[in-house]
Amino acid sequence: MFVGEKRKMTDKVSTDRRIKRSENLIKNAFYELAKEKEITKITVKDICDRADINRCTFYAHYENIEIFLDTLEQEYADKFLKAFSLYHYDQNPAKMLDALFSCVKSNKELFALCFRSGSSGKGKKVIADAVLAATLPNWLNQHILSKEQAVLLEAFVTSGGQKVMQLWYESDFSYDETMVKRLLENAIKHGVYHFLYKDR
Repeated sequence: MFVGEKRKMTDKVSTDRRIKRSENLIKNAFYELAKEKEITKITVKDICDRADINRCTFYAHYENIEIFLDTLEQEYADKFLKAFSLYHYDQNPAKMLDALFSCVKSNKELFALCFRSGSSGKGKKVIADAVLAATLPNWLNQHILSKEQAVLLEAFVTSGGQKVMQLWYESDFSYDETMVKRLLENAIKHGVYHFLYKDR
């Protein structure tokens, strides 16, 4: 490798690290502020003051506060859906639930946008749309539910499961995790499956 090329690679690594460091400072400042005030009341100035950076640094990464929040909404949605991808309608959901709960616990600050009021709800919409797209075809292939029934049932399961996880989150994870997961597991296996397989 030529000296010039090696220097360019070194410079790129250094730049990438600085970018990552600045983004982490911004995110961590926001997470701290989110514990103290409503999400909708957090400003760019608040974040910059807490992170001890100037506004130019913030705007070098995000055009405005709305885009910054949208980035976080997409980030938690992506993490959630990666864990949800372990779900298979004809298998035990325990593995998927384990992954979901682990995901939320290990990204507690990020998921404040999902479970606390004041967020745009865009992340939830991404999750809801993706979950529906993943589950509906399999459910309809059972030839037991109509499309309307399947959509309604999926909405019930998704919103109910989300509320259970929200209560667990808001308890600061004080609810017994195994108990909550088994509750959801049995609701899926013996509730949803009753509709999917009742005529078989």
